[in-house]
Amino acid sequence: MTTRSLQAQQYSTGNNLPQQYLQLNTDTARMRFLVNALADSLDEAQLDHVLGWARVGLALAEKNNTDTMKGIFLFDIAKAFTYKYNKYDSAVYYYKKVPAYFPDRNRRYNAFSIREIMERYADLGNKDSSFAYLDTLKAYIDTMADNNPRKIGLSQNIATTYQWFGMNKTAIRYFQIAVNGNRLNKNYRGLGLALANLGELYNEMEDVNKAILYSKEALQYLADVNMPYMQTAANIASFYIDKEQIDSAEKYLAIATGVTEKLDNDEQRRVNNTISARILITQKKYAAAAALLNTNIKAVTQSDDKTSLCKTLVVYAALDTVTSQYDAAKKHLAELLEISRKNEFKNFSLIALQTLARVYSATGNYREAFQYQEEFMRLKDTVANDKAMADLNDLEISYKTLQKEQQITLLKKDNDIKDLQLKESNRVKIIYILLIVFLLAVFSLLYYQRNRRNKMETEKIKAELQTQVLRSQMNPHFIFNCLNSIENFIMQNDKRQASDYLNKFSQLIRSILDSSRNEVVPISKDMEALKLYVELEQLRFNNKFSFTIFLDPALAGGDYLVPSLLVQPFVENAIVHGMAHSEGKTLNLSVMASLEGDKIKYTIEDNGIGREKARVYNMQNKPYHKSVGLKITEERINIYNDQAGQKESIQIVDLYDENKNPGGTKVEIILKAI
Repeated sequence: MTTRSLQAQQYSTGNNLPQQYLQLNTDTARMRFLVNALADSLDEAQLDHVLGWARVGLALAEKNNTDTMKGIFLFDIAKAFTYKYNKYDSAVYYYKKVPAYFPDRNRRYNAFSIREIMERYADLGNKDSSFAYLDTLKAYIDTMADNNPRKIGLSQNIATTYQWFGMNKTAIRYFQIAVNGNRLNKNYRGLGLALANLGELYNEMEDVNKAILYSKEALQYLADVNMPYMQTAANIASFYIDKEQIDSAEKYLAIATGVTEKLDNDEQRRVNNTISARILITQKKYAAAAALLNTNIKAVTQSDDKTSLCKTLVVYAALDTVTSQYDAAKKHLAELLEISRKNEFKNFSLIALQTLARVYSATGNYREAFQYQEEFMRLKDTVANDKAMADLNDLEISYKTLQKEQQITLLKKDNDIKDLQLKESNRVKIIYILLIVFLLAVFSLLYYQRNRRNKMETEKIKAELQTQVLRSQMNPHFIFNCLNSIENFIMQNDKRQASDYLNKFSQLIRSILDSSRNEVVPISKDMEALKLYVELEQLRFNNKFSFTIFLDPALAGGDYLVPSLLVQPFVENAIVHGMAHSEGKTLNLSVMASLEGDKIKYTIEDNGIGREKARVYNMQNKPYHKSVGLKITEERINIYNDQAGQKESIQIVDLYDENKNPGGTKVEIILKAI
């Protein structure tokens, strides 16, 4: 499909944005709401609104030129085309846009978009394109430790793709990587899923004993995960029927049925009916088996589950054959052949053709039997050729892997030889080095003494700044206001409010004291302290203003550090000078922290009276007040960013409404991400 046709593809999305979204006042808050709402919808497979909401979010991100958000919403659009509409070509188009917004391949959206492109090309049957992205993922995980969760997850995706194209030996190797990694991490749920996948793969390879072995081990790790537990138990039951061990099959079918009824899962109920019908046929309970299969066929005609329909028709044809109902068998097999051809289910086509040949032979129609047998042999040869090609690809990969391991061994030997040569050469150089070291030591001693004086001076300035920061953050006026508010609640006998206020106040004091001992702290911890501070100010001002805080998921999921309580003075300034004196009815303060490349950007925005009116008010009412909090914070930022080579880190913008009246203030702070 061309780019133009992809872009033109439209669907009725029915945005139906919730009331909570419509009540938000800023684009930042709206984008944050949509990111969380879409994540919840995808996690719970509630996909009706995903495409519409993601497009709304993308429009907001483009309007505000927020690259990280653009990438996230593009990923969600692709997810909708994948799992809601099954339009894999459209999904690939949007997935390919995502990595440009996350150029660092260690970012999750980069790796996950590559993974999705690989799998969607596999769904489309485009082996060359799928393997091109598969090789990218392989190169990505090769440098990771065996217990790296991302390596474990991507190994399973790679294994599934190899399995899709029939390269089962290579698929087993990557499933084993996932199994071993989950064992190392003691991630038993992940271990169970990987073992269950191995069990299904061995069943495809017609190694029923190993299929049962891995699936039964998987089952013990999946007891608290309903869907995989149910499906794995049903698989084991089916495997035991293949071995004609009916008692064991009934035992595991009962386990699967119990969870199926608990979840009221119609799709799994059809799978269980098919397995149960196979058991009933072996027990010669033909009427009961037919009733279950008829229930399946009636249910599946109301869905698009062609795989389940094919499995049901296979079992129904077996029932017809064993009861000598040959006309019914021909009808069911003809339907099976038509569906399997249309959907390219070659294995089901083989079963249909071979069974039709036997049925027509049993009824004396040898011409038809011969034709079906001949067609069966042609298709079998095609499948065998495909399998031979897949086996050849398996061998080629195994050979390349062996070559790679040999190259690593040879490289290690070469390194050992070079190490010996270096040791010999080093003996000759030691004397010269000692002489150089002696001279360097003399000059270094002089340099050290000079540098030590400079460093002591710097540490002194830094200590003074930290002391000033602590004092400015815990200024007596703020503490007095907090204690006064607590006293008011007590006087009003409002014990709950007093207790809540006192609890938050003590948490904030403790957080400030803890943070003051460290030059940098995790950004998530810093944002929690800021939230506590604003909640106290909201109580102090009788909830006169609302507050929204947004932490970029990329920051929350990483180990990013920032100077402690850096933005608090700016937030305090917005509250005390921007909104405390405003008569507006819908006052809002928002704080956003986002990751933009190798920088962290803070945005503090309020819709208060603005800087000019605040300046006039302070001149009239607080002529002798002198604020030092912002000056100290600016010095902290300058010192921090000078170390990282950053310039012009703070921008303050006056906001105006449509009538050019002051409408608040926006502060943007740029820090180097570490």
